Amino acid sequence: MSKKLQQNGLFESSRMMLPEHREAYILHQEQLAPRTRPSLDAQAAEEMSRLLSHSMMLGDAVTIALFHEHDDIRYTGQVLKLDPAARTLRLLTKNGTRDIQMNLITNVELAND
Repeated sequence: MSKKLQQNGLFESSRMMLPEHREAYILHQEQLAPRTRPSLDAQAAEEMSRLLSHSMMLGDAVTIALFHEHDDIRYTGQVLKLDPAARTLRLLTKNGTRDIQMNLITNVELAND
């Protein structure tokens, strides 16, 4: 009997990979690798701070993007409280309140209502 037909020889002997399988494999490997947190410049940090303060004082709704290893998480709501000592903020969303750590925020923009 041929070696290819014994144990796992048939699979090991075929080295061909279809292009769509190769693309899916590369995409899967990229999703497994954790992302690194982007660094913010001073101007972007100041703009985000200004938008958060305006949301708290004027009641404007903002969309906050939080860093996560695989994909950003977005919350939309009104800032109720800023705590600079603890570096947290409290956001009022449709589903209730949510405490957010400021060091995880990557982007703040006005919500499109």
